[in-house]
Amino acid sequence: MPLSLVSHGDDAPSGEDLEYEKVFTDLLLSARAEEERQVGDSVLPAQEPDAKRIIENAEAVLAQSHDLRAAVLYGYAAARVQGFPGFADATGFIRGCLEQYWDTCHPQLDADDDNDPTMRVNTLLGLMEATTVMRAVRHAPLTHSQAFGRLSMNDIAIAEGEIAAPEDMENPPDLARISAAFQDTPDDMLVATLAAARAASADIDAINAVFDDKIPGQGPDMSPLQKILRRAVSKLADVVGEPEAEEEAVEEGEAGAPSSAKTAHAAPGTITSSRDVEQAIDRIINYYREYEPSSPVPMILARAKRLVGADFMTIVADMAPGGQDSVKMISGIADE
Repeated sequence: MPLSLVSHGDDAPSGEDLEYEKVFTDLLLSARAEEERQVGDSVLPAQEPDAKRIIENAEAVLAQSHDLRAAVLYGYAAARVQGFPGFADATGFIRGCLEQYWDTCHPQLDADDDNDPTMRVNTLLGLMEATTVMRAVRHAPLTHSQAFGRLSMNDIAIAEGEIAAPEDMENPPDLARISAAFQDTPDDMLVATLAAARAASADIDAINAVFDDKIPGQGPDMSPLQKILRRAVSKLADVVGEPEAEEEAVEEGEAGAPSSAKTAHAAPGTITSSRDVEQAIDRIINYYREYEPSSPVPMILARAKRLVGADFMTIVADMAPGGQDSVKMISGIADE
């Protein structure tokens, strides 16, 4: 059901705090993961909690109360079940609670300690949990291809070489498969996923703005989550073919030059502009600086990056100044 931000009454606009009620306890119990355990001679692997059950229990709480704790758990489960649209429902609800019900949403400010917001800040730091919410968002599908599967930001990171594939992954994705998956995904689904990812990103910005206004410098650091969301928006916008996907590629060069945002679905990681080239070089340089700091390769690549977009004579002048005269003589170029 849609998460409602309607007031629960003049006396308690955000409803009662249900933290010690059965409905809230049921939610917490349903959100517990099962740890790896041994039964006889067998070892049962750890299991994530039932996401659909979490959603049901979270909705039961949120129908009665504007509770950020329940909303965070809802976001985790909804991202697993519904992907970005489900997660955007949660971030939109959290944003609405903070913008419309700052004084009353749960957990409330500590009235006995000058309205201390620590409990509220700690609650929203739950969105940064690497093994729950962040993992669910990284694995939320960007593609919905019957032939090539539901691929995520995590899959793209593997295909681009940013992270290693898990040892038990039988068929690690590559860029060709990701490109094919985007090609095989209906346009309306790509647009809907982009809209949801963009909405979630805007919600996080708005949440940060509320904390900056109410308690400057004391709000939760949500930059890791925002980084994932913005990358998802960038990838999807590039695939869908929105002009802003490359921050107006016209800035890259002459008018009439082809934009890197193609109407045909381009694979994330595909190099289609000089900016893509520079970003690829940066990633390689970062690799060497982190893993092979003694290598001279970064110096060479930094020089190559400087020459991206340069004309032929500029490149010759930079790399072989003594060769300029020979090039001019052969080509018939006159000195200005």
